[in-house]
Amino acid sequence: MHTKPDYSLQNDTCRDQLTYNQVIHFLDTIFSGHRDELTRVKNLAQKIRQGIEKINPFIQQATGIVCPQCKDVCCISKHGYYTCEDLMYLTALGLEPPHMIFGRNDTDPCQYLLERGCSMERWLRPSGCTWYFCESLLDYMETQPAYRDFDDSLQDIACLWIEMVEEFEKISAAKSPKPIHSELCSNECHSAT
Repeated sequence: MHTKPDYSLQNDTCRDQLTYNQVIHFLDTIFSGHRDELTRVKNLAQKIRQGIEKINPFIQQATGIVCPQCKDVCCISKHGYYTCEDLMYLTALGLEPPHMIFGRNDTDPCQYLLERGCSMERWLRPSGCTWYFCESLLDYMETQPAYRDFDDSLQDIACLWIEMVEEFEKISAAKSPKPIHSELCSNECHSAT
């Protein structure tokens, strides 16, 4: 059985059990072999978690108003798969990745969706969920007085995310031939931290 991935970490979605397990194995190997070197990655992951917890009340308030009225639910399987970067973030937090059900149709309800919302804390969710805001939700949020603070905080979190991935890439590059490539944020993100 081939258990060592031939890549370091890509922002691909882990949509099948084999890839999911390979990425987790790779991350366990890197994190167990470079504990001290990964301290900054772990600290950045904690800051990201704190940032998401900070903006969560604003998002919860907005989703509590907008989502119950929606006829086209966004919480679908398409957004509920972890990326390799998501799994790295969870590993940096010292958490075991959650159990996943693979092979669902993209339009099926998300496996974590319950009658009253998501069964997972926002900071644990896949980035496809955490970073997705439909047009109706954004339209509502943009009219709220706290929107500017939320938007600034969200940008700060995104920049921390990229910094975390880049820091992990530096350390993991020696272990694998293909490093992570982050093209999600301009240089201005680096000045936000």
